[in-house]
Amino acid sequence: MARRSAEVVIVGGGIVGCAVAYQLTSAGLDDVVVLERAHLAAGATGVCPGGIRQQFEGEADCRLARRAMGFWRRVNELLEPPQPFVFEPSGYLFVADSPALLERFTANVARQNGLGIPSRILAPAELRRRWPALCWDGVAGASFCAEDGFLEDCHGVTVALARRAEALGARVHYQEARAVRRRRRCWEVETAAGPIACRHLVLANAAGALALAAPLGVDLSISRRRRRLAFTEPYEPWVLPPLLVAPERAFAGKQLRYGVFYLGWLAERGGEGETVFLERALSAGAAFLPALAELPVRRTMSGVYDATPDHRPILGPVPGLPDLWLATGMSGHGFMIAPAVGELLASLILGRDADLPAAAFALERFARPPAAEGLVI
Repeated sequence: MARRSAEVVIVGGGIVGCAVAYQLTSAGLDDVVVLERAHLAAGATGVCPGGIRQQFEGEADCRLARRAMGFWRRVNELLEPPQPFVFEPSGYLFVADSPALLERFTANVARQNGLGIPSRILAPAELRRRWPALCWDGVAGASFCAEDGFLEDCHGVTVALARRAEALGARVHYQEARAVRRRRRCWEVETAAGPIACRHLVLANAAGALALAAPLGVDLSISRRRRRLAFTEPYEPWVLPPLLVAPERAFAGKQLRYGVFYLGWLAERGGEGETVFLERALSAGAAFLPALAELPVRRTMSGVYDATPDHRPILGPVPGLPDLWLATGMSGHGFMIAPAVGELLASLILGRDADLPAAAFALERFARPPAAEGLVI
C-alpha cells in the first residue's frame, strides 16, 4: 500500500506546484507529494502562451522576475529534458501613446535598471528602425527589454520540473484534493483514495484554492478573470519578434517562431462573445500591422486568471494556521515567475533566507488596500 503521509503536500500540478516541489527536493527535502486532479499543467499553465518578462512596476515584482530569469537562462542545464527547450530572448515591448504613460514607463525603467534589469526607452524613430514593417503613428515611445522572451512549451517545462522532483524523491499522485483540515499538529488532505497526512500543506492550485481555504475561514481575495488569445495563420516571419503590449489600446500580440501571430484584447470583462473578442483583437492589432485585418484566425484559446486585487501573487504562510502555505493568485504571471516562487516557498518552509521580498506578497497585505502592479497583461 502506498504511503499516505508526507512532510509536504502540494495541491496543484501546474507550473507553480511543480516548481515548489522541484525547489524543495533540490534543497534536500525528498518527502514531498504533489496532488493533481487531472494531469500535469491541466489548468492555467496548459493555456499559457509562454511569455517571460522582468519589466514590472513594483520593485518586489521586478526582483522576483529577475530571480526567475536566472533559472530560464539555465533551464536545459537544470532540468535536463529529453529534448532541449527553446528560450527565445525576443523581448517585451510596452508601447505608450500618451506622454503621461511614457513618463511612467521611464520611471519604471529607472527602477528596473537599478535592480539589474537592462530595460530601456525607445523613441519612435528607433521603433521604426527596428521594426519597419509596423505602423508607429501616434506612438510616443516604448520601454523594451531584450532579455525578456518566450518559451512556448509550458506543458513540457511543467512535466520536466515534476520529473526532476520525482528523481529526487518526490511523488506525484493524480488525485483531487477534496478538502483540507487541521488534525492536532498536522494537516490532512481528503482525496478519493483516502486522507493524506502532512506537516506542511501548500495550496498551489490557482483559483481552486478558494474552495479549500474558505472552510478554514481564509479569504484569499482571488477572482476568476477570463483571458482569450487568437492565433492566426502563418505570415511573413520576423515582422514582430517581441511581445508588443499597448495598454492604452488594450492590446497585446506577438509573432511566434513559425510566423503565427497570437493576439489578445486586454479589456475583456467576461461576457463578450467570440465575435466581439476577435473584432477587438484584430482591429487593435491591425493598427500596428494592417495585414492583420485580413489574416485568417486559425483558432482561439481561453483560460482563467486567478487574479488578486493588486495583480500580485499570494505567497507565504497563513496567519493563525501553522504550516499552511499559499502559492496562488498569480494574476497571469505564474509561468514566468514560477521558478522564483518555488524558491521562495521552499525557503520559507525550510526556514531559510531566500533573499526575496516575501512580505510584499503576504496575504496580510489585503488588510488595507495595497498598491496595484501596473504592468498587467
